[in-house]
Amino acid sequence: MIIAAPGPSSRLFGPAAEVVGRLLSGLNGTGSRSLWHRAGADVLVQCRGFDVPELVASGSVDAGVTGYDVCVEWSLAHDEPLALYALPATRTSFVTYCTVAGRKVETIYTEYPAITAAWLRAHTRQNSARIVRMRGSTEGIIRVDDHGAGVLLVTSGQTLAANGLDMDVPLLATDMCLVTKASFVDRGVTAGLPVLPMPSFARGGDQRADVVGGPAHGD
Repeated sequence: MIIAAPGPSSRLFGPAAEVVGRLLSGLNGTGSRSLWHRAGADVLVQCRGFDVPELVASGSVDAGVTGYDVCVEWSLAHDEPLALYALPATRTSFVTYCTVAGRKVETIYTEYPAITAAWLRAHTRQNSARIVRMRGSTEGIIRVDDHGAGVLLVTSGQTLAANGLDMDVPLLATDMCLVTKASFVDRGVTAGLPVLPMPSFARGGDQRADVVGGPAHGD
């Protein structure tokens, strides 16, 4: 079996490595800069966290380990379901809507355009707001845009506070998860793992977003 997981350059590398170490014992690298490793009959391939769902969906790998948020965003953007399984908690964060209290929001900056669009439709909030795709830190531009808000990943909330963002609404909790194609034949790797559903606001219908900007590249 081939499993994909975030590599050393990814912000998800630390928690993903902890999970992979539990799933695949006896990993052996092929060199100091190697991005593939053997564990008996299994192979680990390291890549960008945001690329893991694409590799799984294309059939290039059998399964992947990455953030739940990453898998939800990919599934909504491509209108294609994936099978998601809960793993032991490593570092729980929240995809969060944030802004300055009292603002009339016209633009939402985010690395989660599909999640943002689905949430807006489900909750009829700021339906006329423009969604601008970002690829990393967004707190600064949210703060200086008098009509700006954001949907971003929050762990401690310290960066929000430091940038004067005093209104935040969690959309979903996220941690490491195991992802496979819905048609994946269980080979033991998913045994006993709870199935993770899509967020309630994202279930049903075409959730693809009309977004300003090109493909997302952050992870």
